[in-house]
Amino acid sequence: MCNIIHKMQDLQITFRTVSKSLRCIGGGNLPKTNRVTNFRMPDSSFEEFNVKSPEIGKKILYGVCGEGMGHAIRSGVIVEHLLGKNEVSIFAHGRSYDYLSEKFDNVHRIGGFNTVYEANQVNSAKTFFNGIKDLPLDLHKNLTYMQDFAKEFQPDIIISDFEFYTNLLSKILRVPFISLDHTHVVTHCQTDVPYKYLKDKLKAEGVVRSFIQLPSVYLITSFYYPPLVNPGRVRIFPPVLRKRILRLKGEEGTHIFVYQTSTSNTELIKLLKETDYRFIIYGFHKDQEDENLSYRSFNENSFYHDLASCQAVITNGGFNLISEALYLNKPVFSVPVKKQFEQVLNAIYLEKLGFGEFHEDPLKDDLEKFMLKLDFYRKNMKSNFTHDNQTILQELDKLIQELTSANKHELKNKPDVGITPV
Repeated sequence: MCNIIHKMQDLQITFRTVSKSLRCIGGGNLPKTNRVTNFRMPDSSFEEFNVKSPEIGKKILYGVCGEGMGHAIRSGVIVEHLLGKNEVSIFAHGRSYDYLSEKFDNVHRIGGFNTVYEANQVNSAKTFFNGIKDLPLDLHKNLTYMQDFAKEFQPDIIISDFEFYTNLLSKILRVPFISLDHTHVVTHCQTDVPYKYLKDKLKAEGVVRSFIQLPSVYLITSFYYPPLVNPGRVRIFPPVLRKRILRLKGEEGTHIFVYQTSTSNTELIKLLKETDYRFIIYGFHKDQEDENLSYRSFNENSFYHDLASCQAVITNGGFNLISEALYLNKPVFSVPVKKQFEQVLNAIYLEKLGFGEFHEDPLKDDLEKFMLKLDFYRKNMKSNFTHDNQTILQELDKLIQELTSANKHELKNKPDVGITPV
């Protein structure tokens, strides 16, 4: 384990070294009039809305992490809004590219980092070796391609949903940079976790800080709201939900909805077969009936229907699906991927808020007790879960205008530092 931790630390140092060598300027400070202290939850409204767009359209380069689907789904909502008055080009890898390229033009595929899962646990050694093996080639290939594109596109601002290379590109181009994701709840919120998870927390903080450095502002989406580490540059908002979810009306059916990030959690499948409940399962990429288990390959229409009509949800600790389940008033039985601290953190706060339960190695008795408390969890969600897309979209519009205006003024009064292309 010590060797694995040392390898992860070496990877973090590699990222920092690359970033420092490319950084021409640090993240700009926000104007004093734009500083926000604590975010106050607004009254919830589930009606569609029209957000006032910037008066002058900007050229925005948007980077999206390809690990899981949460980054892509959130970014899809944000990009759709930004396209109302701006020109947006997207760089994404993995599943994010596949998802976004079906919905938007100007989506470009780049290489990225992927986590290796085994037996519902992150394999840190394989994740490290795969990442470090591909890093030199990906670094040169991605940044060369992105720089060439940027010379023609001339972006006014870069936004990243935990995407590494757009973070580096913002330093090369000297344009304002906004971080917008859920991941930075790990580093920029004062979270309360049990002692047994502190080592995983420290490791996760190092990785997160290695991926994104010195944006002008951090915008965090979350269903829980710990105190902010630096309220002057960090703002926290409710989850960003897609329109298809907002239009759904939750019904209380007879099945339990199951979603797994990877197919490695075979112990969970054994547990489900021991019970008398009916389960509809996504994430195993197949259509198959197996006693009380119904496997479904992904289809948006059936996915939405099965989620909206379930009794409860069993999933890992992924932020996006948990948020969608809470919106639909579905209690969540969370079995996060081990050693994936962000998922563990989500599950901890899910249980603290009384929206569901967190289990590392659940037993049949745990699931049966959970099912007896569904009304209790539903009551808590109705009282305490708040959703509002509008607030973060309005804040983003304002920040884009302010940061791009401030950057133009700064560059006019700054000598050219002579950047060497990658």
